[in-house]
This record gives sequence, C-alpha cells and structure tokens, in this order.
Amino acid sequence: DSGILLEETASSLDTRLSKMERDFQAKKNRHEKRLATLRILARASAGKPNKDALEHEEESFNKLSEKRSKQFAKMRAAVDAAKKKEPNFLFAFMRAVHDAAVSDDLHASALP
Repeated sequence: DSGILLEETASSLDTRLSKMERDFQAKKNRHEKRLATLRILARASAGKPNKDALEHEEESFNKLSEKRSKQFAKMRAAVDAAKKKEPNFLFAFMRAVHDAAVSDDLHASALP
C-alpha cells in the first residue's frame, strides 16, 4: 500500500517538476530575446538608460536562474528519493514542497 502511494507520489512530483522546468525554460527563452534586443539598443545608442537596462536584465535573471536551479535540484532529489524508496524521502519531500510553496512565482503559470 505505501509502496504504491510512494510510486504515485514520485510520478506526480516528476510530472510537476518537468512542467515547472519547461515553464522556466520558456521564461529563459523570452529573457534571451529581450536581452538580445537590449544589446542591440545599447550598441546603437550612447545612452546610459539602455546600458543600465541591459545590466539590470542580466543581473536579475542570473539571480533568478541560480535560485531556480537550487530549487529544482532539491525537488529532483525528492523525486529520486521517492523513486528509490529511500528512508530520507520524507525529509527531501518536505523540504522541496516547502521551498516550492515559499516562492510565489515558482508555480507553473500560463504563458502570455
């Protein structure tokens, strides 16, 4: 009984994590397009606002990418532990769920 529940939980978590990773990849692609446009604008003009916008875009997305990478790694650890039925599964699971719940924008959302 608990084995089946663990397998279903692992499968559900794996599906959810895959969707979150795809959503983040789409966000990353949009960021890269925005960044390319800002680079063109910064090169074309001597204006400081375009250069500042480019720098801000790079910094903010790098921070977000680093944060998501850590969260996805923790969640992947929980999924792997559930699949292997490891005793540390409960801790890894609780930690991943907590981290995901703490972040407002981590949840999958519809793309504009």
